Amino acid sequence: MNKLLLRALSGAVYVVLIVGAVALGTPWFAALMTLFAVLATIEFENILDGGVKGNPAAFVWRVFDVIAAVAVVNLAIAWVFPDWVIALVLSVIGLYTLVRFTLALYDKSNHAFMASAMSVLSLAYIALPLCVLQVVYNDRGVNNHWFVLAMFVMIWLNDTGAFLVGSRIGRHRLFERLSPKKSWEGFFGGFIFCLAAGAGSHYLLPGFNLSLPAWIAFGGMVSVLSTWGDLFESLMKRSMGIKDSGKLIPGHGGILDRIDSLLFVAMGTGLFYKVVCQ
Repeated sequence: MNKLLLRALSGAVYVVLIVGAVALGTPWFAALMTLFAVLATIEFENILDGGVKGNPAAFVWRVFDVIAAVAVVNLAIAWVFPDWVIALVLSVIGLYTLVRFTLALYDKSNHAFMASAMSVLSLAYIALPLCVLQVVYNDRGVNNHWFVLAMFVMIWLNDTGAFLVGSRIGRHRLFERLSPKKSWEGFFGGFIFCLAAGAGSHYLLPGFNLSLPAWIAFGGMVSVLSTWGDLFESLMKRSMGIKDSGKLIPGHGGILDRIDSLLFVAMGTGLFYKVVCQ
């Protein structure tokens, strides 16, 4: 099958999964975020290794890291319960970090520090942003569902605009050290697409009650954070000497190659929602 066609088909399946999960409600969206967390954590730790090869103890910790990621991502579900439940879950997360670092002292392998640091970094880089996104998604019901969908659409439009403009008139490199193909022209193409999407969202999603300037600002924020998220993953891959994070998605690479922008945008969306929308 033609590589471009394969990439388009797998990309379409990815989009349908996200749109479907957003539209169907909390259980489906939580399931998708959990799936992303599990697959991305495994990929992330495979990339960094952390001394798993030939080290049974490190492999066991990798299993616990995945379990911890699932717990963190689904922390948002506890938001509907009393405050003491939230405090308890947050305490468990803090305890996991403390225990993980402490037990690293008794790991006699040469990779003890790296493996423990990788465990906590996987929570901060992958699980926490997906948890924040779930908090936003669940806070006000249906209106927030469409707000989250608008965020996803902006990420996709940023990629589309950057590709269309950059491939045609891109001349000035944006960040050649990490991504030789990205150009300033492409960046501004994606930025303009996101600003337009923000303006359109104001009229298409009146129930969310966000002003036109605020929607446009949100689109600009999504574009910038989406670009940084993509560049950060490029930094990681170049540091480890690899091209793709995995081979899960035909034509696209691994799941981290698909959600790298989302991880940065999710954190920004949570902050934007807390400061501007409430």
